Amino acid sequence: MSTVTPTLDNGKRSRLTGVVSAFKDPTTIIAIVVVTIPLAVMVLYPVVNVLVQPAIEHWQTFFSRTRYLTTLRNSLVMAALSTVSATFVGFCFAYALSRPNFPGKTFFRVTSILPLISPPFVAGLALILLLGRRGIITHGLLGVDVSMYGWHGLWLAQTMAYYPIAAMTLSGVLKSLNPTLEYAAQDLGQSRWGIFKTVVLPMTIPGIAGAALLVSMLSLSDFGNPMVIGGPFRVMAVEAYVQVVGMQNLGMAAAISVVLLVPSLLFFLIQRYWVGRRQYTSVSGKGGGLDPIELPTAVKWALFAFLSFVSLFVVAIFVVIVWGAFARTWGFDWSLTLDNFEFTFLARLGHIWNSVRFSLAAGFGTAVFAVIAAYVLLRKRFVGMKAFDFLVVLPAALPGTLVGIAYIFAFNRPPLVLTGTGLIIILSMAIRNVPVGYRTALAGLQQIDISIEESAADGGANTFQILKDITLPLLKTAFTVTLVYTFVRSMNTVSAVVFLVAAGTNVATTSILGLSEHGYWGEAAAMATILIAITSSVVIAFRVLGGKRLFEL
Repeated sequence: MSTVTPTLDNGKRSRLTGVVSAFKDPTTIIAIVVVTIPLAVMVLYPVVNVLVQPAIEHWQTFFSRTRYLTTLRNSLVMAALSTVSATFVGFCFAYALSRPNFPGKTFFRVTSILPLISPPFVAGLALILLLGRRGIITHGLLGVDVSMYGWHGLWLAQTMAYYPIAAMTLSGVLKSLNPTLEYAAQDLGQSRWGIFKTVVLPMTIPGIAGAALLVSMLSLSDFGNPMVIGGPFRVMAVEAYVQVVGMQNLGMAAAISVVLLVPSLLFFLIQRYWVGRRQYTSVSGKGGGLDPIELPTAVKWALFAFLSFVSLFVVAIFVVIVWGAFARTWGFDWSLTLDNFEFTFLARLGHIWNSVRFSLAAGFGTAVFAVIAAYVLLRKRFVGMKAFDFLVVLPAALPGTLVGIAYIFAFNRPPLVLTGTGLIIILSMAIRNVPVGYRTALAGLQQIDISIEESAADGGANTFQILKDITLPLLKTAFTVTLVYTFVRSMNTVSAVVFLVAAGTNVATTSILGLSEHGYWGEAAAMATILIAITSSVVIAFRVLGGKRLFEL
């Protein structure tokens, strides 16, 4: 009987050699340590801290009292409602803008960007100014007394805030469809509706599911809109804040944030593993540059009317914010004044400056970190690569409320005391944007031919020299996109930092939230206008100077 000696195939041998060589390279080891230690300290350590905080009595209280069960039900109901409406509106935008004969594309693209470069709770604030009891439409034009506070106002605010996210997600999916499949279906006698039902819709199902899951996570973790316009319709994120600020019950706040984490993490895992594996692809790419089939006339104008209504409503939201910034007393005296801005510059200018400098620091740190993490994963082979990748993208699954509460527990005592400092705010901003920067850097690296780096290595260059002289210069676009994206999102963040700000580290978004909560609509609108002006200027400058679109449909 002959014996068979086990052997490795070429692929396994190559991977094993790569793992061994990676750990022989000091630069690679340093890069892995530089990425994993901050993630362990700033993600795993705080999450573990918040998971172990609730005692048995906290869980018994949560599951036995109607108050907490109602907030859980409200959060899930609102997530379902907002997901359906925002995904539907986002699909309509993405589908219409992917068709060659749809008019007004530039206008609709611009209006869809506006909610992305403003604080997410601006929609809630604007709805109060537009449709509230002293709203310009309800009170000023119609003379009716209605309230936007409650589930209906929150639903509308979240739909307007998150439909651009769904539209962006679906836009890439629709652009990647092969138009030849539509023409083939047409040649076989399918009607326009039949083509949409049997070709377009099935091919976009993974994208629709991905967009819906993303909106669900955003809705569940939303803090600003429920705080501004939710009124008696209290959700989990607001309840956790009340437990921390109003009742000083950190254990109960931890229990609530852990419950909030469960569906968010579930949606994240489904999106990452199930949707990622169910990609419907066409056989031959884009089909030789063919345009998709044009929309039927009736459908085209129906979509145009719907998109126009939504876009004009978006424009109205931003017009009323600017108007409110200049109005003397909203709802009583709409004459123009600069008093609101005078208040902002005299009393709250420091908050705006904190937002700018913290966001810049977070943007630069996130860009550097994301590029290094992407380079390590894509160019090196080492044990635990899948765990490394999961750890980098895990912050995308963490609700901002949980991050804020977790940081209180983790960094309010030795060995690392950060509470009350600007550093903890910068770190919370950076960590939450790492997954987007990481994916952006991965996409940039995949476009760089590895043979360039291999040639440099054959010439005697080490990993550090390759990274410094070749890879990083070629990744400057991904670096800049991550920096600007993180800056814009950090300027507008509120759900995590509201738990972390102190007397000297308050930021603009928490200041706006406090002003609107106490009914200072003019001052809140003035600060929101300044914030929108800053982020808009950065995005426009990035577009003009770099020739790139940061948020694109």
